[in-house]
Amino acid sequence: MNETSVNSSICPRCDCDNVRVLAASPVSGRWTMYICNICIYSWRSTEPRVVTDPLTYPRQFKINPTEIPEISAIPTVPPRRR
Repeated sequence: MNETSVNSSICPRCDCDNVRVLAASPVSGRWTMYICNICIYSWRSTEPRVVTDPLTYPRQFKINPTEIPEISAIPTVPPRRR
């Protein structure tokens, strides 16, 4: 598999340009793994465009970077049903 031509300098999930290379294939040119420093979304260059391209990433999973500090890290556990 070759790398896609998607712009990997923009995060597909939050549309920020604070992206860095997280890892690279031990076999040169096979794949590159990226991570967004804002929303911590990560993806490989070999994944489908729907998860790597900001224009095709599903709108319902997009994150507004200004709301990230308000997102609870651990969801609350509902009371136990009896």
